[in-house]
This record gives sequence, structure tokens and C-alpha cells, in this order.
Amino acid sequence: MTWDWNFVLKILPDLMVGVWNTILVTLASSVIALMGGLLLAILESVSTRVGRAFVRFWLELFRGVPVLVLLYFSFYVLPGVGITLPAMPIGICVLGIVYAAYCSEVYRGSLITIPPELRDACVALSLSSSVTWRCVLVPLIIKRALPALLNYVLGLFRETAILFALGVPVLMGVANQIGFEHFRYLEPFTLAGMIYMGMNLPFLYLLPRFKDKHV
Repeated sequence: MTWDWNFVLKILPDLMVGVWNTILVTLASSVIALMGGLLLAILESVSTRVGRAFVRFWLELFRGVPVLVLLYFSFYVLPGVGITLPAMPIGICVLGIVYAAYCSEVYRGSLITIPPELRDACVALSLSSSVTWRCVLVPLIIKRALPALLNYVLGLFRETAILFALGVPVLMGVANQIGFEHFRYLEPFTLAGMIYMGMNLPFLYLLPRFKDKHV
């Protein structure tokens, strides 16, 4: 099979639609992951022993079960109990929840590094628990966790390719559909790989420099 530039020009617009959908899925999933992970870390920190065990159970569940299994369960099993959602929202929610479990560990690690004396100072200043978390602890947690969180966002971006298994029109899904319709996989898969790499490169270049500023 030889490379066909005319075919490349023909399929590029469709691949760009896949790129746009990939970006949308990444952004939406990242919001769920970053905010959900922070809430889980805070909940685990302030809960009783039973509450911490409950949070830990769900964290280990979503970190231990393969993403594809969760996707198939949500897409094929949940409709049987009356919960039916389109493929893209399912993909966004599953990726967001799974990566929230990973981000929660990053936030928790950052919280552990905060000196206990800082909390004592907040108590001495008569700051309420909500003010302490909102104005003191959470900003510090986020600042210390940010480099690792960006790594997870980058990983989530690459993980969006798996959503093609549900027919979500992300870049990988569009490339697979083009190959199936035209019986040509060389151009769409090659272009998809190059586009993924091209979108990764700026992050791979900037991330080490970003880490150096937060050491």
C-alpha cells in the first residue's frame, strides 16, 4: 500500500473534527478529575475512620479496574437498570472519575507535606475550618501538586483514544471509522499518530521547565 496524498487531503477535515472532540473530552474530563480529586482528598482528610475507609474503597476501585471495563459497564450494563446516556458523556464521566482517583492521591501527598504548625497557626488566629481550608490549605495543596497534576492531564489526553471503543468521534475514533469505510488504514492512523504527537510536544517541552519553577 502506497501513500496517497489526495486521500490525505480528503480525510483531513474529518480528522480535525476528531481533534476538536478530543480537546473537548480532555477539557471536560480534566475539570471532573481535578475538582473531584481535590474534593476526595479533602473528604478523606476530614472524615472519620469509617468515612476514610469508604473513600479509600472507591479510590482503589477506580484505580484498580481497567478504564475499558468501566466504559463497557457504563455503556452496556447501566441501560439495563434504566440509566442510559450517550457515549460521549459516558466517556467524559468515566475518564474524569478514574483520573480523579489518581489526582486525589497527588493532592493527599501535597497535604501531607504541609507542616502541622501551619494548622496550629490557623487555630491560634481563630480561623474557622472552612476558611482554613479555602484560604490557606487548598491554595498550598494546589500549588505543590500542580506539576504532577499536569502530567495526569497529559495522560488523560492520550487516554481519550480509548473512547473509540464506544464509537465516540475522538481523533482515534474518526481515524478508525475512515479506515473502515475506505479500507485504507495507513493514512488515517499515521496522521492520527502524528497529530497526537504534535499536540503532545508543547507539553513535553514546557512541563520540565514548569516543574523547575515549583521545586
